[in-house]
Amino acid sequence: MSNPVLETELNGAGMARTKQIALVAVLIAIGAVLRAFTPPIAGITPNFVIAMYCLAILLVRPNFRGSIGIGLVGGAVAMIFSKSPIPYLNLISEPAGALGCVLIARYLPELSLAKYSFKPCLATTIGTLVSGTVYITLNFNFALSLPPEKIMLLWQTAFVTVVIPVAVINAVLTQILYAPAKKFLKI
Repeated sequence: MSNPVLETELNGAGMARTKQIALVAVLIAIGAVLRAFTPPIAGITPNFVIAMYCLAILLVRPNFRGSIGIGLVGGAVAMIFSKSPIPYLNLISEPAGALGCVLIARYLPELSLAKYSFKPCLATTIGTLVSGTVYITLNFNFALSLPPEKIMLLWQTAFVTVVIPVAVINAVLTQILYAPAKKFLKI
């Protein structure tokens, strides 16, 4: 015998899950298109895939496993546009960034001023910094055959000139998009 109440609850939960997956996919696709068609700004190509998966995490609030999945999808998409000699490192750095973002999104108390949340800015900054740090660390340690002191100098330069500016761009973009997206989606 079937239970109509249980079936309705399961179908409602399934529909909500489908909408969440669709939202994540659309946002990551938007990030990919922005990354593909945005010209370098002062020599830096912003990684809008990170901004969009952070926005997805902030809106959907997945568990850790779900955020790793979002990061893996983001990493696979980011690989397509990577200028790195080892593009598959995105499959490690993006899940790490997604975990950094979800930790802030789920566990940090709301940071708001007059009902305007600043958590998107902080979560995206942390997510981008974690992703960028993991990415450049792995890239320089695996791609370059240089003495450790030269790698450290290159790492510091990349962190200051690429990772921090991309974190700022992503944080501003996500902060601007969060409130209208939340209102539009009625979350």
